[in-house]
Amino acid sequence: MIGDRGRLDNAKAEVLLRQLLAVLDYLHSRHPPVIHRDIHPGNVIVGADGRASLVDFGAIQDRLRGDKGGSTTIGTFGFVPMEQLVGKARPASDLYALGMTMLVALSHREPEELPYDEGASKVRVDEAVPGLAPGIRRAISGMVEPLVGQRPQSAAEALALLDRPALPAPREAKTRVVAPAEAPPSAIWRTIGALAIGGGLLAAGAIYILFFDAFSETELVRISILWVAPVAFGFGVRWGERSPLATGFLWSGVAVFLLILFIYGIFPSL
Repeated sequence: MIGDRGRLDNAKAEVLLRQLLAVLDYLHSRHPPVIHRDIHPGNVIVGADGRASLVDFGAIQDRLRGDKGGSTTIGTFGFVPMEQLVGKARPASDLYALGMTMLVALSHREPEELPYDEGASKVRVDEAVPGLAPGIRRAISGMVEPLVGQRPQSAAEALALLDRPALPAPREAKTRVVAPAEAPPSAIWRTIGALAIGGGLLAAGAIYILFFDAFSETELVRISILWVAPVAFGFGVRWGERSPLATGFLWSGVAVFLLILFIYGIFPSL
């Protein structure tokens, strides 16, 4: 039996799980599907060649004979899922039993001794068998979901969980932690932009209020560059999310260019 072969490492556990899922895939693909209904460590035999087999198909025979006296609820305590207890066994029920069988074989603990999450009514797989390979943990965790709708519905789906590549871990080197006292870059640029806009508007006020009588109209238009450039720079910095400084200089340059066109192209004709 599977329980007589000592502790399983990740490599042996994966081979065993693949072999038994292949058996279930064959049984469940029959027409009608053949559901074992009583998978547990005592019904899994591993031969000298390392090949795993399921034995004791009494529950299947009862079902095929049409015996309805609780045939779908035949099973071993701790390995039977809820839907099978109410007479609704299906392929996913065998997957649950196989998942529990693997946990018992890997942990050498009976189902009632395994750690359960009382909120989810589910075995805590990581705690039951620490150090499981990600694929094995993912497959078994899915197979022992208490609600049948949240379980893989076929052996092929369980194998897909086993084979699914793990998501790459985030690269910590690229993570920038901002200290609470440090202002984020966007806030700094908004402040710089506000200062530039405010300084430019103050310059405009000084030119047109304090020095209005000291300059001619032409001179006032020409020196407006002193406030147009910083104001345009400030708006560019505040709105340039990716490159605030470059956007600020661009806006400032465009504003000065347009002002020059106005001074030499339009203003003389006014």
